[in-house]
Amino acid sequence: MVIAYHVIFTTYGTWLPNDPRGSYSKTIYNDQLRMLGRTKYGRQNPTPTKDVLMKFWTAATPRLARPAFFIDDNARLIIAGRFGSTIQRLGVAVAACAIMNDHVHILVLRSKYRIEYIVNQLKGAATRALKLKQTPWSRGCWKVFIDDNETLAAAVDYIRANPILAGLGAQSWDFVAPLSV
Repeated sequence: MVIAYHVIFTTYGTWLPNDPRGSYSKTIYNDQLRMLGRTKYGRQNPTPTKDVLMKFWTAATPRLARPAFFIDDNARLIIAGRFGSTIQRLGVAVAACAIMNDHVHILVLRSKYRIEYIVNQLKGAATRALKLKQTPWSRGCWKVFIDDNETLAAAVDYIRANPILAGLGAQSWDFVAPLSV
C-alpha cells in the first residue's frame, strides 16, 4: 500500500523532454523542440558536460513559447510561504521539501486527496502568490510511490541533500513535519 509520494515538478522551459540530462518524457509534443533530438528516457549517466548542456539550451531557448522560469531566493520564499498555507488548508503531511532553482521535490504522506490534486493546488497557489500572468510550472509531475518506511526515510534524506548538493544550502520549511518512523 502506498504510504507517501515523492513528487518532482519542474518550472517551465527548464527541463525539456529531450534534455541531454534525460527525462521521464516519452513524447515531444513541440515540433520545434523535436528537431533538437530524441528523448533520452531516465536520468543519463554520466551526466552530460556543461558544454553539451549549454549547446542544447542555446538551441532550445528560442524555440520555447515563452522564457524559461528559474526560481531565485526571493521567489523561493514566496513559493514556500504559499506551499505552507496550502498544505495547512488541505491538512496534508509533508515529510520533506526542496525548492530548487528549476524544480521542486516534495514528499507528501498519503491523504484523502489524489497526489495530482495536491500538486495542482501547490502550483496554483504559488503562481498566484508570485503574481504571474502565466504559470511558471511545467505540466504534470513525476511521482514515485513509496510503500515502506525504509524507502520513505531514504526519500527524506535524498530531498534534504538536494539543495545542499546544488550549493543552495540546507532548506528548512515550517510546513515540513519530521517523520516519526
